[in-house]
Amino acid sequence: MKHLFLLGGHGAIGSAIKSEFEKNGYTVTAPSSKELDLSDSSALASYMKGLTLPVDAVVFCAGHNDPAQIGQLTSEEIQKTLQINTISLSHIMAALRPQFEKQHSGYVLAISSLYGTVSREGRAAYAMSKHALNGLIQTLSLELGPHGVLCNTLSPGFVFTPMTRKNNSLEMIAALERKIPLGRLADPEDIARIAFFLCSEQNQYLTGQDIIVDGGFMAGGFQHP
Repeated sequence: MKHLFLLGGHGAIGSAIKSEFEKNGYTVTAPSSKELDLSDSSALASYMKGLTLPVDAVVFCAGHNDPAQIGQLTSEEIQKTLQINTISLSHIMAALRPQFEKQHSGYVLAISSLYGTVSREGRAAYAMSKHALNGLIQTLSLELGPHGVLCNTLSPGFVFTPMTRKNNSLEMIAALERKIPLGRLADPEDIARIAFFLCSEQNQYLTGQDIIVDGGFMAGGFQHP
């Protein structure tokens, strides 16, 4: 039985990913933020030393986003966002790299964002972290490719999650849907199915890529009235 190490597995997208992998026969280790605080490097190092199960796939779905515009954005907030969203994964992969190289197989998938390609007002720290995350995964694809490990990012567009419903009125959600060629927000399961494909034996050659899953929004749908 294969084993998934899932970070951020308790949000809407992470929970859907966990279910999709379990449905396909994986065992899943998905520590909560209380069990593993990604903002604490020493706690992360201690946790990784205790992770003894062989890992066939890593899915990094953790994230921190506290919007603030330049001028109000503190250095501490930038560092916290980078630590949780990007630097923690570099530490995780440093710990797991010897195992991946020994088994000469594996998958690494980071859930990025459209803000790893574009940005918006108030998202400087988050966009910085996601651009950096994409760069980290590209580098991992180069370093681990010779060892049979495939590394990609998956960037969701607008997803119909409790957080989306909390932060947007029905009118705002309808306006977003009009800008998406497929006419709807993604369900978490839409993201989970593609995440599983990227980490399954069906994927034999796709690595070093950022897979945007947005219903066509970035292809020009954002120009729709």
